[in-house]
Amino acid sequence: MSINKITIRGLVAVFTAALAVGGAARASAATLTVGNATSLPCTGTFPTIQSAVIAASPGDTISVCPGTYNEQVQVTKTLTLLGAQNGVDARTRTPTNESIINNSCGPVQIMADNVILDGFTVQGSTMSDPCFIAGIWTNPAFSGTQGGFKIRNNIVQNNIIGIEMDNTGAIQARVERNLIQNNNNPGPDGGTGIDTNFGATNVLIDSNKFVGNTNSGIGVFSIGSSLTWSNNEFDSNRRAFGLYNVTSSSISTNNLHNSNDAATADLRIFGAVSGLSVTCNSFTSGAGIAIRINDAGFGGGPNSSIMINFDNIFGYPVAGLEVDSGGYTGGPMSLNATNVWWGSSTGPTIASNPGGTGEIIIDPDGVVKYSPFLTTTTSCAPVPMIGPPTNKDQCKGDGWRNFNTPRTFKNQGDCIQYVNNGH
Repeated sequence: MSINKITIRGLVAVFTAALAVGGAARASAATLTVGNATSLPCTGTFPTIQSAVIAASPGDTISVCPGTYNEQVQVTKTLTLLGAQNGVDARTRTPTNESIINNSCGPVQIMADNVILDGFTVQGSTMSDPCFIAGIWTNPAFSGTQGGFKIRNNIVQNNIIGIEMDNTGAIQARVERNLIQNNNNPGPDGGTGIDTNFGATNVLIDSNKFVGNTNSGIGVFSIGSSLTWSNNEFDSNRRAFGLYNVTSSSISTNNLHNSNDAATADLRIFGAVSGLSVTCNSFTSGAGIAIRINDAGFGGGPNSSIMINFDNIFGYPVAGLEVDSGGYTGGPMSLNATNVWWGSSTGPTIASNPGGTGEIIIDPDGVVKYSPFLTTTTSCAPVPMIGPPTNKDQCKGDGWRNFNTPRTFKNQGDCIQYVNNGH
């Protein structure tokens, strides 16, 4: 009996200790609130976001009231920062009740691993070095970290660069559901939505919208590897992508339209790009070229192992695909661009395809293999709908692509319902 009593007492003591430890662990993950005079009636314990960051412990959450915060936020701990619109898709929400971070020297710098930034408007970067240039700045090499940030549901606008995106690859980083627009203030790489200058590996860039950036929606001019760009929309940028020294990456199910510089291409490949898959995208209604590949002389050499398949490409007055002489290595017909819709059932316009009336292919070295080509649009790419229809008769066929305001429908029925609802 005495042994049983001792055993029971011991179990009770262990259980009590475990509860105490668990309670301490839960208590250590606190939520700190931020509010200032612009956020009333919402109030917080801290008047600035940076003061809350300083007071927080790793693993804490900082919840920020709607309002304007004219400050520079440097996140040096693993924290979750939640703006008033956290969890609300920045591409479609009405920009009211925003938690706005505004600073001319760079609003936000992420200098720790696994930081989450969700639901803010980030704007106002106007100053060059030694300032941080970007609205949201990451560079693990600078802070001696790995990265692994999660940048979600933010409006990133009116900066020199929208996001400086760098990651070591040890932890996957993610950029999702952001609206990245009008980042055109003068400065280094000004006009770029997402820029990589210090190296990025193992990053998912998914379901973002890039609008009105006067250089590139996305520019990678450093070492980039294992990058996935998927389900993004690019509208009225100078171009969607500018890529150099990128390997083992993919561009899939993106909607690229209304690029506005005839001298460049929506997908501009400058050299040293290999292992790139370009599949199930819609390239439509650009000012110049859909895809241009060359060796721009940056020292990386020509490109190789690029696959362009099951894309819809049409509406480019210069060319659907241009591969400059010496820009691609591998020999004749080594660039696989098969099963692409070139805007016509007759296939692309090129001397080797007599009767082809679709997009032009410029290929002086004969490296492009375009046959077999698709005789109708591919279903795996986003519907190339550029604007709402004005009547239900426009909810059919290739007419979907001829409108002015971005709008995508999954099927004809959704399109007709949209019209019948009075839009």
